[in-house]
Amino acid sequence: MIEPNFSNINGWLIIDKQSGKTSRQIVSKIARTLKTNKIGHGGTLDPLATGILPIAIGEATKLVSFIQNKKKKYTFTIKWGESTDTDDIEGKIIEKSIRRPNKNQIQNSLITFLGNINQIPPIFSAIKINGKRSYKLARKNISIKHKPRQVEIFAFNLKGILNIDHAEFEVICGKGTYIRSLARDLAEKLNTKGHIVKLRRNFVGNFNEKDTIFIDFFDEIIHSPNLLNKIKPIEKVLDDIPALFLTETEAMKLKQGQKTTLNSLTFNNDFIKEYPNYKKFERVYTVSNDKLVALVEVDKGIVKPRRVLNY
Repeated sequence: MIEPNFSNINGWLIIDKQSGKTSRQIVSKIARTLKTNKIGHGGTLDPLATGILPIAIGEATKLVSFIQNKKKKYTFTIKWGESTDTDDIEGKIIEKSIRRPNKNQIQNSLITFLGNINQIPPIFSAIKINGKRSYKLARKNISIKHKPRQVEIFAFNLKGILNIDHAEFEVICGKGTYIRSLARDLAEKLNTKGHIVKLRRNFVGNFNEKDTIFIDFFDEIIHSPNLLNKIKPIEKVLDDIPALFLTETEAMKLKQGQKTTLNSLTFNNDFIKEYPNYKKFERVYTVSNDKLVALVEVDKGIVKPRRVLNY
């Protein structure tokens, strides 16, 4: 069988992460297999968690910040009555409560978490404190106090009461949200204790479960041409920002770092018609011959290259 050419992959590989593996382990495995150091991921998943882990390969790594800023959906299960030092099932129990919330109490409390809220990250997290990871300090029993961070919750729903000790939820949230903290804080709001026993990420932006490849089967299919069919285009993460089309000559000038005027571009009409009142766009992506060229800024009619892609 002819081996597929993986030497010049630029795009996204969407992994359905299994529980028990870290995001870094997944990235390292793919990097070794594809023999590339130009690789990253679009948002860490806890080892406990399963679900969508976007892997950026090649020039797609220049767009990791875009995917990290996208909305994410999670489903998770809380066990009531016990809090752990990690806020999930992998930690040790530190407090208990005999209280168990009912359906009405839960639903009434969920409303208070919608919108912009302040959240204290778990002590077992990758946040750096004086250059050291929080979880490493926590493992040494060093006292840690994180400052509250503002995160945004777009939707928070009760999926079902599984039994007296467990309830299942789904949440759509913004960048930087810790689901373990959300579960912990919901339990506190309900005058009990709680921690996550199951967690899955269902989508990141417009990447969802139909786009995924299972890491369980990765060794079997990594050398298959079918893998190439699973690579998503670089620009798939840019669906919510304007697009500007260029000729090959215009694209070459932009890639060389040259500014240009919007009025001088050959295919500017559609852009101007769609955004007739434009004054300043900090993020616009440019396309030539169906290939992403660069991220640019359009400021008072001047098109300025911000991040050039080379592939």
